[in-house]
Amino acid sequence: MRMLLRTEFPNGPFGDPSLYIWQIDAPRALLFDAGDLSRFTTRQLLKVDHLFISHCHIDHFFGFDLFLRLHIGSEKNITVFGPPSTSEHVAGKLRGYTWNLIHDQNLSFDVIDLDHLNQSRLTTRFHAKAGFEATDSRQESWNPSDPIFDNGLYRIRSALLDHRTPCLAYSIEERPSVRVLKSVIDDLGLQAGPWLEVLKTAYLSGMAEETVLQIPRRNGETWVIEANQLATQVLEPRQRHKLAYATDGAASRPNRESLLQLVESADLFFCETCFLNDDSDLARRTQHFTATFVAELARDARVKRLAPFHFSKRYLKRPEVILKELSTRFPGEILPLVQEPRQLRL
Repeated sequence: MRMLLRTEFPNGPFGDPSLYIWQIDAPRALLFDAGDLSRFTTRQLLKVDHLFISHCHIDHFFGFDLFLRLHIGSEKNITVFGPPSTSEHVAGKLRGYTWNLIHDQNLSFDVIDLDHLNQSRLTTRFHAKAGFEATDSRQESWNPSDPIFDNGLYRIRSALLDHRTPCLAYSIEERPSVRVLKSVIDDLGLQAGPWLEVLKTAYLSGMAEETVLQIPRRNGETWVIEANQLATQVLEPRQRHKLAYATDGAASRPNRESLLQLVESADLFFCETCFLNDDSDLARRTQHFTATFVAELARDARVKRLAPFHFSKRYLKRPEVILKELSTRFPGEILPLVQEPRQLRL
């Protein structure tokens, strides 16, 4: 069964990373990192209302200026997640411009700094009405194992990586859902109605045994039945899918442990793969992953499909060597990225 979410990674294996994720028939989208955004359409970027930053090195954050420019004049609130000090970097971007003519606009940014080590999160608001000066800031305790975002359809978690600066990796997992078997409802002579939502809610929340339904039949009678007795007949659980995104970190044991739990059983894993194992010394100096590290991580986490990116430009004329090293240790499917908009379907 195909995933609820679709992905687009248009900058290929050597470009500055940005992962675009959207839901079919939904008006909103998610953006992971703001590297080179020039290959996205204006319409795509205007759908984004949640931005997830791994860290604020220039190749992951310089596209924020374009993102900001496109949203001037829009009336929306955009949430930005990132490691500690992300709010300071956003403030620096915003202070780089003069905002004397936008005080009648309703664009705002809520920037959430996630501090895994101190188990806290700092939320800072920047509003156009205030010239994008910080108007509100609040700090609260936070359990890093909890989702950072949950809209009822999917939830997003984060993990801390060490890149000589805090760096965040993310996973996106669909929540449990069910499909109604309309043919069974017809065979039972039942009328569709609000009871179906009650049934689905009771089933997904584990309250089916405590829930009694009164269901109208097409013959005019009312059928009284416990939800758990009916759920197995008319509901079919949907397969849950999972995506993960990780970039920039040393090929170290602590980073591996953080990622193993985050990306476990991912259906599709976007992961930076900068260097060959033969260039491990360079990988250590620059704090980046090697193909061997990524392949063994993905294998041990039982990842199904791997989309490697962020290749070092030293392999610009021979990107196949990265893919070859990955394939020697990762038994799943490897998806070569190309420099054009491309949906990776599950």
